Amino acid sequence: MDLDTFVNRFESLYRDTYLHAVRRIVDKRARLSPEATGFLLHLVATGPVSLAELARHTGRAQSTLSEMVASLTGKGLLEVDPDPDDRRHHLVWLSQAGRDRLAEALRVLDGARLAEGAAALDAAERAVLIDLLARMVASLQHRGARDE
Repeated sequence: MDLDTFVNRFESLYRDTYLHAVRRIVDKRARLSPEATGFLLHLVATGPVSLAELARHTGRAQSTLSEMVASLTGKGLLEVDPDPDDRRHHLVWLSQAGRDRLAEALRVLDGARLAEGAAALDAAERAVLIDLLARMVASLQHRGARDE
């Protein structure tokens, strides 16, 4: 198969995979807002951090961040603990529930739907498919690093 044919066929199959296996959220109220998702992702990148540090990182007022932290803490998504180096300050970090909700929010495809589709392949075929996709993604990542 030539590259143009591959690209067109792969793009079509990728789009169809997304169409048939996209994760659907039944109750929109259970979804994390884009702002909350971004906030939790920032905490993952920084690790436990104080409100003052968060304000510096995000360029937002501590009072605004304090409200967000209070809201997310009330939902069980964050923990606020005394700073072991300075008991006058507190560190904000994701709770286990926060890590779980963030992981769920970042899921694009429905695992059960993918499993249904993958059941049509035997274990060896699934392994080959994953290996080939992983190699292609690694090639794209390598190419992306060169382009930056």
